[in-house]
Amino acid sequence: MGMSQDNLRGFILALLSSGFIGASFIIKKKGLRRAAAVSGVRAGYGGYAYLLEPLWWLGMVTMIVGEVANFVAYAFAPAILVTPLGALSIICCLGSLHVEGEVTSARGFRMRYVYL
Repeated sequence: MGMSQDNLRGFILALLSSGFIGASFIIKKKGLRRAAAVSGVRAGYGGYAYLLEPLWWLGMVTMIVGEVANFVAYAFAPAILVTPLGALSIICCLGSLHVEGEVTSARGFRMRYVYL
């Protein structure tokens, strides 16, 4: 028993959506870091230099393309097929994680954390 053409289209769109959304996180983060390096003020502290950063805008466009692909995927395939594939966007951005530090819990457990 094979997958119908519509389900296959929805599946492919959902996969592409996850790739675009995952990549958008990486691209936007690189744009935020570049803007903070230039202006000296991070976005979290009131800096708006990222709005002038082309890399950040590329990340936004990439995210919008991914969200549109996800929306269209629901037109072709059932939610039970499309929704779980949304978790792949998290996996897509794991490749750019870097170890930033260490956290010690109240029980003394030390855990290395990663941050994009």
